[in-house]
Amino acid sequence: MKTFLRPSNILFYFLSALVFFLIGLIFAGVAGAGKGQGLAGGAIILGYGVLAGGVAFIAAILAARSIGETRVVLFNKILGVLFAFFIAVSTYRFLTREESQAGPDRSVPRKTTAPAALAVPVSYQPALHRQYRPPMGLGMLKPAFYNSRVIYFYGNPNLKKPVSDHAPTDSLVFKRSERGVEIAHAPPWFVPVHLKLDYGVLFLRAVSVHSDFVDVIVNETNGRNAYLDRHKSELIYWPEFLLSINSVEPRSRQDKPIRVKPLSHAGHVSTQYAFLKPLQISNQWMQVELLDDSFNSHGQGWIKWQENGELLITYSLFS
Repeated sequence: MKTFLRPSNILFYFLSALVFFLIGLIFAGVAGAGKGQGLAGGAIILGYGVLAGGVAFIAAILAARSIGETRVVLFNKILGVLFAFFIAVSTYRFLTREESQAGPDRSVPRKTTAPAALAVPVSYQPALHRQYRPPMGLGMLKPAFYNSRVIYFYGNPNLKKPVSDHAPTDSLVFKRSERGVEIAHAPPWFVPVHLKLDYGVLFLRAVSVHSDFVDVIVNETNGRNAYLDRHKSELIYWPEFLLSINSVEPRSRQDKPIRVKPLSHAGHVSTQYAFLKPLQISNQWMQVELLDDSFNSHGQGWIKWQENGELLITYSLFS
């Protein structure tokens, strides 16, 4: 009994349990024991650690009875060094993660793109001369960057599995400064349709939607796409988006005139105007208010805003 309660033996029991608990966690993580298990994954990994620590605790009690005190002290030193090593590595990883302000996942490339390179116009003017012309899509996706410091991009997810079962391919990291929210890290290929963070504007063109993911265009110059977590973003379909902006304009006033009714054969509205303010949308038609340079109303009319999956108007978010 005295041997069992010897201080060096008691230390041996607990050091063995702690070290092998950590080894069990590491083994479970490397082996992917919790992968694909959703919220249960953490419990499974913890179970490996508890099992390994429990077995080591019992084995240490049995071993302490048959080995001398000198060997117990030696094992304590070895276990103590291992435990200190695990703690040091864990602390270093935690501090590194904090310094990077919750940066991309370790599987995510950490190339940095200067935020200045991300500036894009906030008014939509289709570039007819461009070799690539993005599709109209479903509308706009607005990532919740005010609530989340990191927005993850996913390459080609398995839509039958939840977001938590997927590893991101890259990320968009935000930071707060005296000027407000800024981009701290962005992929070199990131060219959204609208970006003006000082006005709270970051929109990505949504091309398809799933219960957990939204497929968006992340580069408006070449059509590169990626998937975002739908639950951490706001999906705004075209009618709702267009009704929230200040003004629209037919891409061709001559070919797409303002009409008195939402009919292709209806008469034209001849009133002069400077701006068109969206009022309501009905299928392919948009009712607009005709405004002059002083924003005085000069009547209403209808324009066709989309046809065959093509946007027939330009728009401005702020003026």
